Amino acid sequence: MVLQVGAKALQRRRDQLRGSAESVDANDAFEDGGTVGLLLFYAAECGLKERLIVRQGHRDSGALEPTHDLRRLAKELRLPRAMAARLDRLQSCRMHPSTRGTVALGDLHQAWRYGAKIDPADEKDAQEALRALISWCEQD
Repeated sequence: MVLQVGAKALQRRRDQLRGSAESVDANDAFEDGGTVGLLLFYAAECGLKERLIVRQGHRDSGALEPTHDLRRLAKELRLPRAMAARLDRLQSCRMHPSTRGTVALGDLHQAWRYGAKIDPADEKDAQEALRALISWCEQD
């Protein structure tokens, strides 16, 4: 079942998730980049889907294909060149040095949801890219 959510609800949720991420990030005692990343990922997803609904004149998210692929959503929105380039540079994130491998941008939400450890520098880059996407959605 695909949940049908309107643009205003997605916009509200984007803002709530971003706010929660900033609260967690500001709490020095709670050093968990995965939680911050997960909240930012879903905030960006809500923002991109909200923009698609508005731009395409749909009533709700039921008109969109269900996906967590931020690149795909961004491509549909035809993001400005600078924003698209930022996403292109972030093809994947390295796993923490204690493990091997990489995680594609589209799978980061799973890595963060299940507690996989991401290389700290790559995780920071991913979070910055997600914040930039959220900001773009707010300004579009």
